[in-house]
Amino acid sequence: MPTVYHPRRPRASPLWQIIHQGWDQFQTHYEADHRKTHGPLRTDSIQVVEKYYRCGDLAQGFTRLHCPDCGHEKLLAFTCKTRGFCPSCHQRRAMETAHWIARDITFDVPHRMVVFTIPKLVRGIFRKRRQLLTHLFQQSMEALKLWMQTTLDLPHGQIAAIAVVHTFGDYLGFHPHIHILTANGLIDAQNRFHPLDENQSMASLKEVFRNLFIKTLVDEKLLSQRKADQLLSRKTSGFTLDAGDSPTLPFDRNARRQFAEYMLRAPFSLEKIHWNEKSKQVIYRSKRSWHTKQNYQIFTAADFIAASVEHIPPKGQQTIRYYGRYSNKRRGWDAKNRIHSPQLATINISARKHDPESSDKTLFILLGPTPKRKHTEKPDWKSLIKRIWGGDPTACPCCRAQLKNAGTIIRRAEIEFFLQLWGMWEGIISLPPPPDPPFDIETMEPEALPLGWEIPEEHLPPPEEWWHQNDSEAWRNPELSLEDGNVLVLDAELLPAEELPVFSIG
Repeated sequence: MPTVYHPRRPRASPLWQIIHQGWDQFQTHYEADHRKTHGPLRTDSIQVVEKYYRCGDLAQGFTRLHCPDCGHEKLLAFTCKTRGFCPSCHQRRAMETAHWIARDITFDVPHRMVVFTIPKLVRGIFRKRRQLLTHLFQQSMEALKLWMQTTLDLPHGQIAAIAVVHTFGDYLGFHPHIHILTANGLIDAQNRFHPLDENQSMASLKEVFRNLFIKTLVDEKLLSQRKADQLLSRKTSGFTLDAGDSPTLPFDRNARRQFAEYMLRAPFSLEKIHWNEKSKQVIYRSKRSWHTKQNYQIFTAADFIAASVEHIPPKGQQTIRYYGRYSNKRRGWDAKNRIHSPQLATINISARKHDPESSDKTLFILLGPTPKRKHTEKPDWKSLIKRIWGGDPTACPCCRAQLKNAGTIIRRAEIEFFLQLWGMWEGIISLPPPPDPPFDIETMEPEALPLGWEIPEEHLPPPEEWWHQNDSEAWRNPELSLEDGNVLVLDAELLPAEELPVFSIG
């Protein structure tokens, strides 16, 4: 049964509360506390966070949606449209791009996701010079192409792959690695697809990548030859490869979309963030760490902001790149020659090249041209909300008619008028209480409370009702009795007798 879509409340988000409480302190103390680790604070990162702070805020303007049948109105707030920080806007961008990749970019052939990671020894090279991540893109893709060409004995075969760089790990630590969604095979000059064996071992691919990547760092004078020899001589060098258990089915577009959404996900999840209003601390829960043996990590507000801001992509930097038959150049050529989303036109079964009598067959898939589309359909906001909630956000909650756009409100006086009319003026949104203590994800048993989760009673702020007790001693200004019987009311704490100033006359 379809559910009713309710607009999000940005100020109730734990991330919004963290920014609200810690942003000023973060900027004030960044040079002293975080610059040495994270590098200089970029201007574009500051702009992204400030845009997020106003994302979904009705006080910044909105669009009125009016029901022509019953007169009901709904207010739709503006979004920040940023990437890498705002969970809502980043997720919408990820879903749009993933839908486009699965439907218009990738072929209907088997695909798999390959993940290359690098050791801690060389990760710091990229931390303060993000432009060097291009080497990670190039060498991982070169290793994948060379390995496939050698395995399939197709020296001129073309790959079809999409690569996305991640700079984050489970607990927002700096961990650069590459995710690649690739067709599980190569395409030859006759437009035929040669798939890899599903059970093909990919262990040798890791060694190809390790050698190419280390050689590039040495050639670019980013790594000394001594360190390179150490990495090459180690049995466990820190380079890892994860290619999953098996490729997807040829026509499984939904699996390709899910792979793309995973590759394009945000650095952190709102479901893992817990903001403790009392202690002003952030507890971030994720998978159990092999290092700390815990499934959570505690941050101050400023430290969490520093860790999350580090993963905002620099302005203009492409975090997703297309290679081979999925490259922009090749897709432009395909569009010119009416080869837009190739499909399975015919399937031929051919015996192996060197043993015609063998019963072991090799599958060749012909990628034929398809009619040119008039336009590329991209999912809009309404379609994305319906996919998640199962309900139409533009449907009137009273009579289920379609809401119509009644205009955009951006003038300050009009914004205040409509929000006061609806009882939604700034300040009325209540924030949720602190979350429950963390639970062990595996056993679902309560864990020992982390340090700082509870505050001693003597350090707690006064109860809320004290604000309304004007005669309370806790809120009464200090008083000093004078010799003439009058009382002097002070606006500061009394000093101890030994600290009172002494004046001498004459």
